Amino acid sequence: MPVDRCSETGVHRFLRRHLAEPGRLADALVTELSLTQCREDDVLCGAGDDADCVWIVESGEFCIRSTHKIASRGPGDIIGEAAFFRPRLDGGAARRGADVIASRRASAWRIDRAVLDALDPECRASWMEAVSGALVVKLDEAVAHRAALTGEVGDIEGMVARFVCADGVEAALGALRAGAPKIKPVQKRVLVWFSDIAGFSTFSEGLKPGVVADALEALVEPQVRAIQEAGGQVDKFLGDGLMAFWPCQDDARMRRGVNGAVRAALTSSEEVRRIAAERAFPMGLRIGLHLGEAVIGDFGAAGRSAYTIIGETVNSASRFEQYKPKEGQPDGAVRISDRVFLHLEPEGRSRFRAEPFAMPAKHGRTYPAHLSID
Repeated sequence: MPVDRCSETGVHRFLRRHLAEPGRLADALVTELSLTQCREDDVLCGAGDDADCVWIVESGEFCIRSTHKIASRGPGDIIGEAAFFRPRLDGGAARRGADVIASRRASAWRIDRAVLDALDPECRASWMEAVSGALVVKLDEAVAHRAALTGEVGDIEGMVARFVCADGVEAALGALRAGAPKIKPVQKRVLVWFSDIAGFSTFSEGLKPGVVADALEALVEPQVRAIQEAGGQVDKFLGDGLMAFWPCQDDARMRRGVNGAVRAALTSSEEVRRIAAERAFPMGLRIGLHLGEAVIGDFGAAGRSAYTIIGETVNSASRFEQYKPKEGQPDGAVRISDRVFLHLEPEGRSRFRAEPFAMPAKHGRTYPAHLSID
């Protein structure tokens, strides 16, 4: 469709953005232009199509899409020029790399490749200068967009890490990247930690929620800090208790995990005792540690699941923590299984009773436990 050379078109806007003297090139282009009209959701071109033209937007807006929205293009923007520079190793024609769809009613000037190939050397040089300028602008926009997305991803990962352990974050990101519907469960040797603030429920009765929350944070924070400094991962918070674990896939990591977890437990017990005394909190800390095999993965229902560990090792660690001695029975703030005690270094063993105690549990069962010397 012929265009009045005196009118201001999207082509003129495009050229004025990227050229100091667009006049001669504008004259060469506007004599061969045709205007493509699109309704909302009409496809201007599709990924894989032959790249036989470029478009310059006259009105409305077009969306560039691959698997998701890449960018939008409005009046005076060029569309499809990047395909001309996309190499084909098989020697075939250049192909489109993305879909271009009208976001609403829109129009674009179509400039055929043959027209561009027929430009005289001076106009062709001006055209390449304009296209190069447009590509630089788009590259700058892409870099800024990528930086923003990277920042957002970092913020999201940081937020997720507040609610999910480090292994869970890595497994979730891996599953998303691979397109897996869920995280596949695996079996690993782990050291499991259960802790509970004894007396907290009674203490919190009748107190304002803010007071309860502040007291709980004061007593939980040193535990989390000690666990993380020892290389452990907090799995979940259970009211005024928490569950954590250390992966122990090989002997070296098992030794580090066992000794680090026990040091963290003893440090946490001492720190909670100190804070409770300073604030006149009538409470203490119980911690149970056990070593063994567990299944780690994504558990729950189709609509709601959680990354966690399950198995007898987990249940046993919980039983060590839950032990409440009767009159005449020994006690200790930190209770570890005989498996944990076996792999402790001498300094760690010296903090526990050397003789195992047959800790009673449900159904008449007993578990050999070593109790800390408080």
